[in-house]
Amino acid sequence: MSTAEADLETEVRRLRIRIIGLNPRQLAEAGPNSPATDAGIMSRRDTIAEALARFSSIGSDGRSVPDLGDQSLADQVVVLIEDGMALSAGLPETQRQERLEQLLDAAVRLRRELA
Repeated sequence: MSTAEADLETEVRRLRIRIIGLNPRQLAEAGPNSPATDAGIMSRRDTIAEALARFSSIGSDGRSVPDLGDQSLADQVVVLIEDGMALSAGLPETQRQERLEQLLDAAVRLRRELA
C-alpha cells in the first residue's frame, strides 16, 4: 500500500466521523472554514455536496451524485473516494499516484472546510 493510499484511508475514516457527527442544524450552518461564493458563505451541507461532485469528477468520470439526504452524506463521501481508489488501481503507476493525490487533496480540503 502506498503512502497516498494509507493517507487517503485515514482521511476517509476522519471524514466519516466528522460528517456523522454533524446534526441537521450544523449541516445548515456555515463552518468557520466554509468556502465563500458569490451568494455568500456555503453551508456545510453545500460544502459536502460540492465535494461529492469533486470526488465524482476525479474518480468516477463525473457521473452525477444523487441527493440521498443528510443521513447518507458520510456514506456517499466514502463510496466515491473508495470507488476512485479502486478505479485508479488499473491505471499506470504515474497516473494512479496522481489520481490518489487528487482524491487525498480533495478529502483533506473537505475535512478542513467542515471544521
